[in-house]
Amino acid sequence: MPARESISRRGLLAVVGTSAMAGCSGFGGLAGERRETIRAYELPDVDEESALDPSVQPSVPVEIEETYLDTARDRTSSLLATLPLPLGSDDIPNGHIRWELTDAADDATDRLDDALEADTQFAALQALRRAREQARYAAAGWATVEDGLRVERVRRAHRQSVAEGQSFRENHEYVGRNLVRATLVHARVETALELAVDETRVHPSYEGSALLAVAAWGEEAESVRALVADARHLDTQFTASLPNDTGTIETTIRSAAEMLLSDIRSRQPDLPPEPTADEWDVEERLVADLRRAALSGPKRITDASGPASVVVDATRRLAHIRALQWVHSRLDEDGGYQIESAADIRSLRSEAYDALQTALEESPTPGLARTVVTEAAGRIASADWELSRIRGEARLSRFGDVTEGYISGRALARATPESCRQTVDLLRTG
Repeated sequence: MPARESISRRGLLAVVGTSAMAGCSGFGGLAGERRETIRAYELPDVDEESALDPSVQPSVPVEIEETYLDTARDRTSSLLATLPLPLGSDDIPNGHIRWELTDAADDATDRLDDALEADTQFAALQALRRAREQARYAAAGWATVEDGLRVERVRRAHRQSVAEGQSFRENHEYVGRNLVRATLVHARVETALELAVDETRVHPSYEGSALLAVAAWGEEAESVRALVADARHLDTQFTASLPNDTGTIETTIRSAAEMLLSDIRSRQPDLPPEPTADEWDVEERLVADLRRAALSGPKRITDASGPASVVVDATRRLAHIRALQWVHSRLDEDGGYQIESAADIRSLRSEAYDALQTALEESPTPGLARTVVTEAAGRIASADWELSRIRGEARLSRFGDVTEGYISGRALARATPESCRQTVDLLRTG
């Protein structure tokens, strides 16, 4: 199938909306001679450095104490302070190992900056966990040189943190009154504890270097320690916000999770099939990507971190199913999603960002909507990044990833309110 570089006027209307076309006369193929390229200066001005930062960041509906975030910052800073930065060849002769530790220290510093600039407390919490992990990697590696630190000592600390996580997980109680808020908090706690007690992520290749093995296990130990501490803080803060007589809602959450999974199973036979074209264009990639996301997730509660995580994940999958159906219906109706001009790109981008805002405004619970919209915003941010890299004059076929990102992000955002309403109704009636 040859790559298509144009779209019918009818197809374009389906993508950007009739309102976006009003008063426009610059769309290629509608007036005058159709161009085969787009000049970069005609495109939306997107900064490459900040393009990958999604406009909607993850959150959790519970207050995270600033003192707790400060403790994580202090932990990172104290770890970095043990390193004689910048590391030189006299400190570590091996250039590759020296680069590994320096890069980790730089990454930790960057994550500290990310935490300061985060739009939500939870995004700051995530950035600080990454900062701690990277700082511990660098500090543990250097400690093998400075103090003779050995891997078994670090692995022992890791095992202790894992045991703490397992104990906390076994005793975790699903208390709450507002069912949606409680589900969102418990889902974050479940996910953190699942990551903490899961199998180690230390790659076997590190075992070839004693120093890098210590560094890798140091990172893993710090990750588990931070995850358990974060889960405990979220749970403590949430419980403290509830009346003393608040009971458990685990049965209700499990019931909603089971019904959502059942609904997803019932919808799967009607999903559009995997594309079979020899060459995939935007249309094929859109269908395949959304279909894969719709099918990706736990089939049973026992396959997941816990029932609350299933509820959140099922909401995401239902949004992908609806987005896929919306995209596929327009493919059947109009036959394509390609662009012809910079005006098309501007319209696609504007429609995508509008959809994000509308999804949060029209959803019955913005907190639940945000768990899906964050992914939609990530897709749009990826399209922005692709757009920011275009220089000079580019052929229309160069905009495939841009088009796909904006359309899939918009479709997912559009599907969010209805998916959230379904989940909320099940939680309230289950």
